[in-house]
Amino acid sequence: MTARGKFVLTILLLAVVGFGVYRWWDKIAPAGNTQQVSVNPTEVKKTLDAAKASAVAVASQLLAGDKDVSLVDGSAIPPVTGVSDYDKTMKDGKLVVQFPINVWPGWAPIIVANNGLEPNEGSVFFKKYGFFVKLSIVDDPVKARDLFASGHSHVLWGTLDMIALFAPELVKDSRTVPVIVQQIDWSSGGDGIVARGDIRSINDLRPKLGVRRKVVLAQNSPSHYLIMSLLIDAGIDPAQVDFKWAADAPAAAKIFVQDTSFDAFVGWAPDIYTVTDKVPNTRLVVTTAAANHLIADVWAVRNDFYRDHPDIVANLTRGIFEGMDMVRKDVSTAAQMISAAYNIPVDDCLGMIGKDGGVAEGDAHLTNYRENVNFMLDPMNPSNFEVVWNRASTIYKSLGVIDTPVPAAKVKAAAVLSKMSEEYREVHDLSQPSFRAGAMFKNAEADSGEILTKSVIISFEPNKTVLNAEYDANIPAVMGEIGTLAGTFGNAYIVIEGNTDASRKGVVPADLVRQLSYDRADSVRKAILAKYKFDPNKFKVVGNGWENPLAACTDPSNPEHNKKNRRVEVKVFPLEQE
Repeated sequence: MTARGKFVLTILLLAVVGFGVYRWWDKIAPAGNTQQVSVNPTEVKKTLDAAKASAVAVASQLLAGDKDVSLVDGSAIPPVTGVSDYDKTMKDGKLVVQFPINVWPGWAPIIVANNGLEPNEGSVFFKKYGFFVKLSIVDDPVKARDLFASGHSHVLWGTLDMIALFAPELVKDSRTVPVIVQQIDWSSGGDGIVARGDIRSINDLRPKLGVRRKVVLAQNSPSHYLIMSLLIDAGIDPAQVDFKWAADAPAAAKIFVQDTSFDAFVGWAPDIYTVTDKVPNTRLVVTTAAANHLIADVWAVRNDFYRDHPDIVANLTRGIFEGMDMVRKDVSTAAQMISAAYNIPVDDCLGMIGKDGGVAEGDAHLTNYRENVNFMLDPMNPSNFEVVWNRASTIYKSLGVIDTPVPAAKVKAAAVLSKMSEEYREVHDLSQPSFRAGAMFKNAEADSGEILTKSVIISFEPNKTVLNAEYDANIPAVMGEIGTLAGTFGNAYIVIEGNTDASRKGVVPADLVRQLSYDRADSVRKAILAKYKFDPNKFKVVGNGWENPLAACTDPSNPEHNKKNRRVEVKVFPLEQE
């Protein structure tokens, strides 16, 4: 066709299209409604008032109750003052051990073993070991620390991360070095993160459209340690989150309910469950039911008291182990006793302890002798004392809260437990969940439903599947990261996904590449199982081949994009996903 013919044909086509647009314009683009939408101010006010009333109703059911709450400024931990020798209170010629505790189900064993809070002759500690114990409720951790430093209490309660935070101040005086003897529990559902809107995993806490997610929590607390640990696991810089501070965890929950501008809060039971049950469009992103080896509750004794009374310290430990057995044999009585101690309804206390006495139910898993040995003495345990202590110390140092972390060896009294091995030789580990062989995870291959995703880069030799530390010197450290993650999430499945770059797409068959990525991921799984004592059924392997590139790395001609796509992703799925 000549150029003139093409021109004429184009004109004819445009004319036909133009007539069609003119003929059907009212169908293609109907006239807009120029009338303004009518708004009934009364109805709008009713809706807003109803939402406000609902928030008020939910807030009144939280731990903070009718207490006024507000945000607080970030602050440093106040220094220790008033260090002194410890008190030597006596009753009927016997020493009274001053043992503060907080409101937490993990202390049920010592309350039951002591027959209540007050020193009395019905206590296991008196009847078997000849000393009294005085339990007192001190929920404020800084106050508990100062009572410990001043000598008014012999014992400091706390999560291990909390004591790591306090230790640099306490070790300045040799008398007040905290000597940690025993783990009483793992938080197992008692702590968690609640979010609203589109946040469904830890990875969703990244900024959205350039705006940081707004999260309220108590600063320098187990809540702070929990979210910092999970952000690091997910590869998120904490500076990408807009943290706001509440005075304590109950206040954080109430602020979240009252102020919908917050995307999430970090708190503890029962608030985390009350909010998700009562407030629409909220959900539990993660709890320590899955991350059940992250927050460890322990107690420490003053160094001078430990030096003067090693037998009392050992027998305190024995008495608490006996209390655990007593709780599990009669949960109902234990609930009644902690109800009286904490002034909390018995039914709530039953829920806190769990019907099985803190084995698989309740807010805390009570740790028996064997589990204490695993935590305190097993160097190959990926969630042992040193791992938790060092992680907490590193986090608080990075936040500028502490300057020089205290070495774990300075505070851990491993000898107390090791000397008891013969008398507790029949005690078995009750902490291991059941993973079904061949269990399939709902959504495991659909990129949804996971708690978090951790991406790591492992360099394999071309076309090989063997982990070679000489080829990639970072492999041992990466294996340690994955092992620690799997240990932290003891009650969760771990999916290891292999991915490759698309540089050979169209040249090499896709099924061969997919198999290569699977085999590489499987070599990671085998290496983890060879190093740590995990149930093999805890792990699932997926080979994605080149079908799952990173969103920002889709150019197969870019060497940097290819390097980032040759990655392994570790995804954590809760047990209920099976």
